[in-house]
Amino acid sequence: MYQVEKIENVLLHFFYFYRIFNDIINQPLMAMKKRLLTTAMFILCSSAFTFAQVEKGNWLFAGSSNFGIESGKEKIKSGSTTVDGYKFSYIDFTPKIGYFIIDKLPVGLALDMYINKEKSTDPDAESKWTGFMVGPFVRYYITDLDGFMPYAEAGMAIGSGKSKYTYAGGENEDKFKMFSYGIGIGGTYFITDNVGADLQIAYGMEHDTYKKVDASDRAEGDDVTYKYGGIKLNIGFVISIGK
Repeated sequence: MYQVEKIENVLLHFFYFYRIFNDIINQPLMAMKKRLLTTAMFILCSSAFTFAQVEKGNWLFAGSSNFGIESGKEKIKSGSTTVDGYKFSYIDFTPKIGYFIIDKLPVGLALDMYINKEKSTDPDAESKWTGFMVGPFVRYYITDLDGFMPYAEAGMAIGSGKSKYTYAGGENEDKFKMFSYGIGIGGTYFITDNVGADLQIAYGMEHDTYKKVDASDRAEGDDVTYKYGGIKLNIGFVISIGK
């Protein structure tokens, strides 16, 4: 009976966070702030389970974003003149599921999903990029500092994406392959016995490989790879299910 209650509690948390993510990407800034405040109160009032969080045999569920829910407008200033540039929106979310094969060490799979959209001053022109990657990760919790647990993590992923440029005369669309890898350090602060807030600083590299034939500076069928790398800050949540 207690196992059923634990599973129901976890499902409640995940359905709630799923609804929040869907709502956030379609809400203005003020509504987003209210939703995030509601989320914080929900976590603080939650009491999930009563077992150790990082024992062998536990399951780890996590979700994070590298500050990837944002929107805005570019302003271009030249002398005393300021004009509007492009408008943009960016959404990134990474859910994870892992299993503690030994105490403190979960291994599992991570998904990485993002949508990036830019709209220029031309009302008929818009650029959009979408991507999806999946791959393994491993995390090691170093110690327990009164509920705060620092850790190190590494992972890699492969996937695919699509870019689309729409303009008055038509549209261009390209597909590309994706490969990424990264390492990071962070910490989980367990607000309740099994629900925690997660913070991580990570270094990552991403390779996006296109196959194009419309460029004059390369032969037909040549692959073109764009490489992106840097340090990012990820924030999110963790739920640990005991035995």
